[in-house]
Amino acid sequence: MKNLYSVLKVIIGVISVLFLLSGIILTGLAIYDFFEIFHRVQENDTLVNVVAVGLLQAVDLLLIAIVFFVLSIGTRLLFKDEDKAMPVKLPDWLRVKDFMQLKVILWEAILTTLVVSYLAGMAEIKIRGAQLEVQSLILPVGIFLVSLSLYFLKRGEKK
Repeated sequence: MKNLYSVLKVIIGVISVLFLLSGIILTGLAIYDFFEIFHRVQENDTLVNVVAVGLLQAVDLLLIAIVFFVLSIGTRLLFKDEDKAMPVKLPDWLRVKDFMQLKVILWEAILTTLVVSYLAGMAEIKIRGAQLEVQSLILPVGIFLVSLSLYFLKRGEKK
C-alpha cells in the first residue's frame, strides 16, 4: 500500500507540474497578445476599439493563468509530505488544507475570470455595433449561479 501511495504522489507531482507549465504558457500568450495589441493599433485607426477589447482579452488570459498557478500550488500542497516544510512562505489564503478549500479558491478565481471574459465579449459586441441577444445572458446567469452556490458553500462552512 505504501508503494501505491508513493506512485500516486509522483503522478500527482507530474500533474502539478503540467498545471504550472499550462500557466506559464498562458502567461506567455497573454504577454504576446498585449504587445500584439499595440502592433495592431499602428495598423488601424480604431485605437480605442482595439485597445479596449485587446487589453480585456489579455487580462482574461492572465487570470486563467493564475487559476492554473493556484491549481498547481494547491495540488502540490494537498499531497506534500507532512514532515516537510514548504520552501517558501505562502500567504494565508493559499495555505490549502483540503479539497474543499482549494475548490473555493479556484471558484473565486474562475468567477473573476468569467466576469472579465464576459466584459471583453460585451465590449466587442458594443464596438461592432451589434445588438445584444438572449444568448448574451447565458454567461451572466452562469456566473450568478456559481456565485450563489459559492455563497451557500461558504455560509455552510461557517456554521
